[in-house]
Amino acid sequence: MFFETLGIKWWYEPEGFKLRFDYEEFAASWDMDEEGLLELEVPQTFAHLDGKVYSYLPDFYLPELHNWVEIKGPNPTREEIEKAFMLDHMVRDATMARMDEAKTSREAENAADDFFRQGVYIIYGDVPWPFPEKGNIFGYGGRDSGSNLFASLTELDSVAIKQEYRGLLMGELNLCWKECPLCLKIGVGKIGVPYCSNCHDQTAKHIRAHLAGYPVIGEAGTQDTSDQVMRDVEVRFGIKAPNPADVKAMQLTRDLMNPEFFTSGHKSPRLQEAYSAARSARFEHGESP
Repeated sequence: MFFETLGIKWWYEPEGFKLRFDYEEFAASWDMDEEGLLELEVPQTFAHLDGKVYSYLPDFYLPELHNWVEIKGPNPTREEIEKAFMLDHMVRDATMARMDEAKTSREAENAADDFFRQGVYIIYGDVPWPFPEKGNIFGYGGRDSGSNLFASLTELDSVAIKQEYRGLLMGELNLCWKECPLCLKIGVGKIGVPYCSNCHDQTAKHIRAHLAGYPVIGEAGTQDTSDQVMRDVEVRFGIKAPNPADVKAMQLTRDLMNPEFFTSGHKSPRLQEAYSAARSARFEHGESP
């Protein structure tokens, strides 16, 4: 009922998977970055998965979102988390292979779009009402959340939203269904951060461009960049200290945008209607809320 109320196409138990994890291949890809530089050693928690074979039949596949969804009880088990991790890993590899094998730009674009949208999620606990106060989804995806434009400013202000992970399998907690207040796109994202990143960043860029002609920006550009804060940024992140005018413009842009407007996508009326329909369906089948 939840997906039908939102107009999201779904397939029930669409396909079974045989999942096997190749630890050595995963470790090799983890250890080397694009420039061939050694990175942090891959966590050994993945090693025990090597050679294990799982049969996995996800509850739903959402073709328009390229998401696999499992509906579980109060808390997913370790085995359920491992299955979601391996399915995400397998789908990523398959999608990347499609990009490499694409013969036309259209095929490459479709594969890249699927890679960006794909997600494997476990929805657990009771159906929230009227909206989730804490994320009720665990999984891999949620890439439409956040803001690329403010990423560096967030580091400067030390107000980065803490990401929570389920152990070392790198699955993210505190996810939920969200709706973009501008384009009305629905998907899974991080609670408490903007959704979707494209609309948020495009709006922010428009405001920032409009601010460029104001005196306060010009005055900021004449400030000395040799202060301790800027030196700390350069030492800590290994990047050139940002132009004070750019930082000022980003700070003003953030202040002028209403954070609640972009971060409250999990409270949208359409989602509340879908949660209500899902709860009603449970009652009809004799289940408790």
